[in-house]
Amino acid sequence: MQGMLSGLLPDSQISASSMRDIHGATGAARLVASRSGWFPSPTQPVAGEEWLQVDLGVPKTVRGIITQGARGVDGSTSAENRAFVRKYKLSHSLNGKDWSYIIDSKTNLPK
Repeated sequence: MQGMLSGLLPDSQISASSMRDIHGATGAARLVASRSGWFPSPTQPVAGEEWLQVDLGVPKTVRGIITQGARGVDGSTSAENRAFVRKYKLSHSLNGKDWSYIIDSKTNLPK
């Protein structure tokens, strides 16, 4: 899991366009984090303007992506305190400036 679960990937290699929770940190994007998780600041984000970036440090082959919902800061399980990113596109870069979408070979559309 490339260090996102184990913590081998430091928080400094995780960045985001924004965070809705002012008490959070980008490290909250880790799987099974005890913190609230990452989700974009605007309630209705504009497609392509919000992002979560993970710098793996060196080129690696990624065979899958795991996502999970976030819970509110207070740990409540009520519906208004949960957040889920339902749709996203995957892209990659070797230099952090030039980005390419991962293309689905069957549809020729970004995954």
